[in-house]
Amino acid sequence: MDRWQWIVDKVATPEDQENLALLARVIEVDFRGRVEREKDLTAFMAERYRWGNKTTRRRAMRLAGIGILRWARSERDHWTKIYELVSDVEPDAQATSAAGVLAGP
Repeated sequence: MDRWQWIVDKVATPEDQENLALLARVIEVDFRGRVEREKDLTAFMAERYRWGNKTTRRRAMRLAGIGILRWARSERDHWTKIYELVSDVEPDAQATSAAGVLAGP
């Protein structure tokens, strides 16, 4: 199932659907599916779309909640969040542990 259809199935209002789809598309295209620092994503969204930091974080966590996005804390700096798009959205994608998937060098 593609990301857009997954968002439409999981989110009720069209405005929320569009905002979440926009964020997913930005992560996919501008960050190549992986955001190494949450700060980079919030700065990008603030500059390009005039979203506040809280708005971006909240929407990213909603994407994680519905299984489109995974997040974890950086091993180098525990305060930094790393986001990664789920490659194939599956019904059980939400149950997958983010820590094992995002662990890296």
